[in-house]
Formats: sequence, C-alpha cells, structure tokens
Amino acid sequence: MHQLEIPSADIAEKFGLTILGDSRAVVNQLGSTKRKGDRSFYWAKTKAFLESINSGTVLCGTEIFKEAEIQSSVTVLLTSDSPRLMFSKIISEYFVPDVFNDKSNYVAVHRQNSTLKIGENVFIGKNVEIGKGTQIQNNVVIRQNVKIGENCLIKDNTTIGTEGLSHDYDEVQDLYFKLPQIGGVIIDDYVEIGPNSTVRRAALDDTIVGRGTRIGSLCNIGHNVVIGKNCTFISHAIAGGSSVYGDNVFVGMGASIKNGMNIGSNVTVGQGSVVVKHIPDGETWVGNPAKKIER
Repeated sequence: MHQLEIPSADIAEKFGLTILGDSRAVVNQLGSTKRKGDRSFYWAKTKAFLESINSGTVLCGTEIFKEAEIQSSVTVLLTSDSPRLMFSKIISEYFVPDVFNDKSNYVAVHRQNSTLKIGENVFIGKNVEIGKGTQIQNNVVIRQNVKIGENCLIKDNTTIGTEGLSHDYDEVQDLYFKLPQIGGVIIDDYVEIGPNSTVRRAALDDTIVGRGTRIGSLCNIGHNVVIGKNCTFISHAIAGGSSVYGDNVFVGMGASIKNGMNIGSNVTVGQGSVVVKHIPDGETWVGNPAKKIER
C-alpha cells in the first residue's frame, strides 16, 4: 500500500524496529546517494553512507550503528535482522507505487508525435519520454519511468525498464523475498539497442545508457548499470547489475561482466570473457576468468 506521508514510528511499530531520534519524523520518498531530503527513507549498508546522511530516516543494522558517528538530525530505525531483507519488506509495504500495477498502454499518445516511428504491438507505460527522431520497432515493451533520447533505434522484441532479479533469503518463511526495483532508465541520444535485448530499471535511481552506445541482440543490461558514451556490447553480452562503464568500451560477443565491476574508458573485453575484477582505463582483457593481455 502506497502512502504519501508515512510516520517513521509507524514503520518501526509494524516491523518491530527500534527507533532512535525524532519519533515524530515522517518520510515520503526513498532516499539514495543521488536523492536526499528531510523526509527521505534510506537503507545504510555501509558505515560511510550512514555517516553521510544529515537528515531523514535511515534503516541500519546493529553492527554498523555501533561503529558510526550519526548526526543528531537523523532518525534511525535499528534492526537485528538482515537490513537488506528488512528494507525490501518496508519498500513492498509502503513504497511500491501504483504505477507499476498499471497495465494502461500509452502508445497511442506517443504515436501522435509525428517525429517518432513506432511499430506494431508496442507497449509503453506511464511517465515515458521519447525524443524526436527515435524509432521503436515491433513488439517492444517500454515500462514506466523511462527516458529515451533523440535519434535512438530500439529494435524488435526489446524490453526497457523491466524489473531486475534481486532478493534476500527469509529464514522464517524459508523463502527468497524480492527487493522491489522502483527506479527508472535513462537512454541518451543516438543509442541503438538490438532485438531481444533488455535494459532493466534501477532499484532506486536510474540505469543509464550513454550517448552513441550500441547494444547488440540478446544482451542483458542489469539494474543500476551505468554505461558511458560510444560503447559497444556485441550479441549475448551481459552487464551485471550495478556495473559501471567508462566511454568507448567494447564488450565482445557472449562476454559476461560480474555485478558491481568498474570498467574504465577505452577498454576491450574479448569474446566469451568472464570479468570478475575491475578493469583500469585502456586495457584489453580476455578469458575465463578474464585477464589483461598486451595488445
């Protein structure tokens, strides 16, 4: 159930949390490193992030809380359980907006824009922006909160803004509990995405595909991924969630990059490679696991 104003004390009571600080605090949005505010609700998974928050309400575990110096203006919700799992449950209860349950297709609205070309059997959700000169081919699905720039080409059967796979194990229920992905996708100008590929929406902020990037067929761009300018992902490439790419990166056919990796600018990842380490600027890596080679 989505509410506009949620007392932090209500969250604490419902989920059996200890509240420290201003018990009258109210939250109305999810916070992140990019989005902060007096009424934001955060999950702090690191001591550094917890100490960077100067207002709002934050959920954290007991171990991080003991180590951190927390500003007095911050309200803390303390859990002895897995903070990530608890955050998932709180999001599901209060913050998953109705827009993600809305099956309305707004493709007719975008067809009125004479600068766009939109194929058959296309689905476009709420809060989608599409720049002039962009072509959307047949059977494309564009979910809510997606921004596509100018002169892009989205080929057949592609999905943009779908939810990524993220979950935590709940020992009490003996089940995996989903962490809802409620962010968006930003695709810059002159991007091409090949058929049957997917670009997943971010958990809280935006998955970003930079200007002039080319993504081949059957590729997966995970949630929270940030891709720079003029990158190339050949067919069957996989960009794991929260991986970050500089400019002019080339990812060969069938290559896989582990989640959370930082790939510098002007990097080449060879065909079929499996990247499990960060790659500095200008290097070429190949193999499984991928290693640096000299050009």
